[in-house]
Amino acid sequence: MATLVIGGGLVGLSTAQALIDRGEEVLVIEANDVVGSETSFANGGMLTPSLPEPWNGPGVFAHLLTSLFVPGAPMKLRSSAIPSLLTWGAGFIRHSRRQSFYEATLDNYRLARFSLEKTRDVAERLGLNFDYADSGTLCVYSDERALAARLDLCGRLSSAGLGSRRVSVAELTEIEPALLPTRDRLAGGIWLPDDAIGDAHLFCRQLAEAILRQGGQIRLGASVGALRLDSDGVHSVSIGSEEFTTRRVVVAAGTGSRALLRSVGLGLPVQPAKGYSLTMAGDGLGILPAVAIADDATHTVFTVLGGRLRVAGTAEFAGYDKSLPRSRIKTLFAALETVLPEIAARVRRDEPAEWAGLRPMSNDGRPFVGPTRIPGLFLNTGHGALGWTMAMGSGHLVADHVLGNEPGVDGRPFLPSRH
Repeated sequence: MATLVIGGGLVGLSTAQALIDRGEEVLVIEANDVVGSETSFANGGMLTPSLPEPWNGPGVFAHLLTSLFVPGAPMKLRSSAIPSLLTWGAGFIRHSRRQSFYEATLDNYRLARFSLEKTRDVAERLGLNFDYADSGTLCVYSDERALAARLDLCGRLSSAGLGSRRVSVAELTEIEPALLPTRDRLAGGIWLPDDAIGDAHLFCRQLAEAILRQGGQIRLGASVGALRLDSDGVHSVSIGSEEFTTRRVVVAAGTGSRALLRSVGLGLPVQPAKGYSLTMAGDGLGILPAVAIADDATHTVFTVLGGRLRVAGTAEFAGYDKSLPRSRIKTLFAALETVLPEIAARVRRDEPAEWAGLRPMSNDGRPFVGPTRIPGLFLNTGHGALGWTMAMGSGHLVADHVLGNEPGVDGRPFLPSRH
């Protein structure tokens, strides 16, 4: 086998497809019985090059400290997770300095924009149907200072190609009439026309089928216990009692990547950042939003995917806990009531499908994409909240690293050697 990809989520499958596009033999190893069943399962569904900034922006330290005492804080630090975050957290805070934040934002935007182009291309070429729509993103604000800060960031990215437009409250409600009932709380918004939406889990399932049709292999229900390091690098992995030999390995296992890398003596500054979502059938809810909405005050996004309304948000540092505390679910319902009250009034609290997933978050806000110092071992992980947006682009980037090709986007900011 030429290349073994560990991880059958968005990033792993996108990597496999990019390698197949270059004529490579590929085997994908996925621990679960279904592809895309972890972080890729029920995310916000937004492909947003226009929202590329890391979570560790200026002032994040104060936000995290305050969150210890605020149950409904959009970015929440659990005290139980503090010991595991000490070393990682120091880097997270260090990289929140203004200059580092702006540099990471620009780097992410370039990769994200490239990635959306590649996602559109593969969807058309392979005939993938995953409720995709070039619907744009409408960012809404109830605070003038927050709106001004976002406009400043949009201005900084405009020279790199970002399209954006400030819109008044009247224009907000013209673009999205579902916001009419709450127009009095709004200060204005920003229209980001270049973004898209799509069901990430459905994309994974259809891409997996396409990979198999093209001769790629996918092994489900197979958990990699360790990477095997020999004198020539990493060229095999253990799965139970079996040993798989390969020319090279790409680790794209999300938050599971750290444990695998420890088996060959590599550290990785990636920690899980928990996100939540609600998904509900649109029937009987009235007129659903026509565009994706990102509400700054509640730090929540609202998307309609194939007639289903998804409400997603919050960032929680709680270790590897994937439980669904009622307090966090209530926070999402409260956001729905704040932003789309007429729809919220029609939703029965026991109807929506509730979900929590762990995003692999690097401490400098950029993913790790490319070769490690160990021959034959490559990384594609650490995308944080931008996994869906960056998946196909980072798949192409790591595939070019694997084969020594000239990449289609500058990959230097994402090299694992930077840490």
